[in-house]
Amino acid sequence: MAASQIKTEGETRTLLAVGDVQLECMMYRNAYASGPSSSEEPLAVVVLHPYSWLGGCMYDHVVQHLYASFASSGQYNTVIAYNSRGVGRSSGRATMFGAQKEVGDLKGLCQMLMSNLVHPPKKVLLVGYSHGSCVACGASTEPYVAGICAISPPIGSFASSALRLKDLWRVFCQATTRKFVALGTSDTFCSEKTLRKQMDGVEAAVKIYERGDHFWSRSGLLESLQADVLEWCLAINA
Repeated sequence: MAASQIKTEGETRTLLAVGDVQLECMMYRNAYASGPSSSEEPLAVVVLHPYSWLGGCMYDHVVQHLYASFASSGQYNTVIAYNSRGVGRSSGRATMFGAQKEVGDLKGLCQMLMSNLVHPPKKVLLVGYSHGSCVACGASTEPYVAGICAISPPIGSFASSALRLKDLWRVFCQATTRKFVALGTSDTFCSEKTLRKQMDGVEAAVKIYERGDHFWSRSGLLESLQADVLEWCLAINA
């Protein structure tokens, strides 16, 4: 399905051509939404999933909760979650280290949303979970990015070195866009101490969730995260 054929209201499941790949997407459109007030520019939200080599996909429960909360809020022009290259029906091959191709795909997808859709969004909020947060970080400096929400970023010394994600996190820290970072105190891929050290001198909202693990499995925490992320994102243009 061509991007221009995507209906202007409601949900679509489709493959979108982005560069040299086809990306399997689920997209909810409220094309006439303009944000919390009518004077604001219409925003898109892109939700990114965990590491594909360990089974990460757009049907991850955290991704699905976030996607649903944005879609049901009525505040966003376009909400999209997608399978990165090599996942599900998406073509191409996932990169094991560094995620540079995935970052390029994300940038291409955002540009497509803003140029090819009927009643397109003007800017994009990036909401990434786990490995997806680092992919989002790689696009931090793009002028169309209104803000980035990094949930459970795997930036502990072992995880970051093993997956070669340090450069992407460095882009995020140096970017001037609005930032929100969420982490549980029991996250196995990044400790609170490490996050605080990495964020030293970086202007960002940081939320720490007591006893929260990387997978947000403790009862009630995912709902708290969902509410906090939505509140922060709505405040960007308030």
